[in-house]
Amino acid sequence: MRTKDELFRDAQRHIAARRQRAVTEADRMRASAYSLHPELRDAEEARTKAGLSLAMAAARGADQTAARTALEKAAAERDRVFAAAGYRPEDLEPHFTCPVCRDSGSVDGVPCRCVAEVARALRRSEINAASPLALCGFDTFTLDRYPTEPDPDLGGSPRDYMGKVLSYAKQYAENFTTNSRGLMFIGSAGLGKTHLALAIADTVLNRGFDVLYASSAALAAQLGREHFDRDNNDPWLDACKEADLLILDDLGTEYISQLTISVLYELINTRMLCHRPTIYTSNIVDQSIFEARYTEKVASRILGSCKLIKFFGEDQRLAAKRPAAGRREQ
Repeated sequence: MRTKDELFRDAQRHIAARRQRAVTEADRMRASAYSLHPELRDAEEARTKAGLSLAMAAARGADQTAARTALEKAAAERDRVFAAAGYRPEDLEPHFTCPVCRDSGSVDGVPCRCVAEVARALRRSEINAASPLALCGFDTFTLDRYPTEPDPDLGGSPRDYMGKVLSYAKQYAENFTTNSRGLMFIGSAGLGKTHLALAIADTVLNRGFDVLYASSAALAAQLGREHFDRDNNDPWLDACKEADLLILDDLGTEYISQLTISVLYELINTRMLCHRPTIYTSNIVDQSIFEARYTEKVASRILGSCKLIKFFGEDQRLAAKRPAAGRREQ
């Protein structure tokens, strides 16, 4: 898991390698073309020489009329020679992915937008490696698996209720800022908590924010390794502290120790102080059990910084296996 700085540097290295590949391929194509058609090299060199003469005349402050005319003639001749050989001059130039910065990564000393685009793609790959991000969009959150029978605790059906939760999640993602409130999704297993959290992550990531995903168990294990192994150069905690949005999935599945509580408190407190929202998911629905597990100090910071959203219905993984049977019974 990379920090923002590490991600930015990796994106720059990716773009630099992309530029080198484009230049190398252009050099190869040019050498091949010049070998088959030596007149192409002569025409290109003549145009380059004429261009240098014009630049020198400009630098001396001399009359540039003759030099400019010579350059125009040399360029026209170069184009004629290339066309006769079946080429265009641009065919032998590097084909850069980003036409704005020509794969240099910067424009007038400012990072090009392509760096942020590559960084987002790298972050997306990182999240995909740890979660089913690619499968979890708002459009794949299917409400028809939730019961339509009224639930006394809801004053309506779970399907209607979850439709409202889905709408809220979409609005949250579309209007997300680093000042947004955190969210706490709670409910039994298989109700779509992780799916909806990742759907939010996908939209927020597409809008240009830095998003991190970690399962609570994986995060606790990694932080423990970082604590005891000082030579470990994988600063998960730093990355989690500074992300614009952190998805901390499946609270309650991690191994709890004094170290886990201490590091979790540090992470949550830092994000609260810096106004960086976190989305938590958990199967723990009883607040007293939650406080007993994480201590009142940690629990109060999690719950106090989040809008609590409870999920209702039945396990979606089980429901997904029953549609055909359900239809046969009707």
